Amino acid sequence: MIIYRLKSKQIIYDLYLPEKPNGKAILYVPGLPGHPRKKNLGETFSTNGFTFFEMRFPGSWESDGVFTMNNCVTSLAEAYMFIKEGAATELCREAKKEWAHNEVIIMGSSFGGGVMLSSNIPDQLTYVLLAPVTRLKDAKDSLVILPSGNDDLYNLLRQGYSNVYRGLTEKDWHDFLNGNTSINPESNLSNLKNKRLLFIQGTSDKTILMNNTADYVKTLQTEGIDAKIITISEAGHGGDLEDKSIELLLKMLQ
Repeated sequence: MIIYRLKSKQIIYDLYLPEKPNGKAILYVPGLPGHPRKKNLGETFSTNGFTFFEMRFPGSWESDGVFTMNNCVTSLAEAYMFIKEGAATELCREAKKEWAHNEVIIMGSSFGGGVMLSSNIPDQLTYVLLAPVTRLKDAKDSLVILPSGNDDLYNLLRQGYSNVYRGLTEKDWHDFLNGNTSINPESNLSNLKNKRLLFIQGTSDKTILMNNTADYVKTLQTEGIDAKIITISEAGHGGDLEDKSIELLLKMLQ
């Protein structure tokens, strides 16, 4: 299968085009740290008729710009509008690629799910949230504080991925964990009331705990938000959850 490379203003995408489109496009929003290329997801959904886009946040991997929490949120709106245009020029041979769609589904993993829950996209949409960041206190409590005073995830991003997340600062990171950036799902409940939210959670996830996700879903339901949680037995976090839930997702989204 050919994986096409596209670009909007700042964002680079992998595009998987189906031979027989079913009219549905999926935008995949990555975790943190995320390793592009979601080949299994892209090829599986494309084979089943979905047009599949995998985005990179601004300032990360191949995308232009600076990586900040606020830029992650605004980039989701940029990507959504790009997909709605239905056509773009691919970057290898400058050939125009078109996709027919009557529905855009946004799918995000972990940190990407937190970005989705914080987005101000006003349209009625289906969100598929794979063990997403929800309450920032829970995310903060899951981190290990090192002798340097930094947490293990920030240390990994700054030292192990220094050229991948370009522009990430200690202040922006701590502002994020303390709810002082645009990524704050708990402050965005009003914009979720016209969304269909499908939470997919592994029972063996040690990064995003199942009980925390279930409690957050109950809060959404209390607010009258269409939210449902599906648990995947013995699935962990990230790629393990994606691989073990993909067949169920296909049935749910067809």
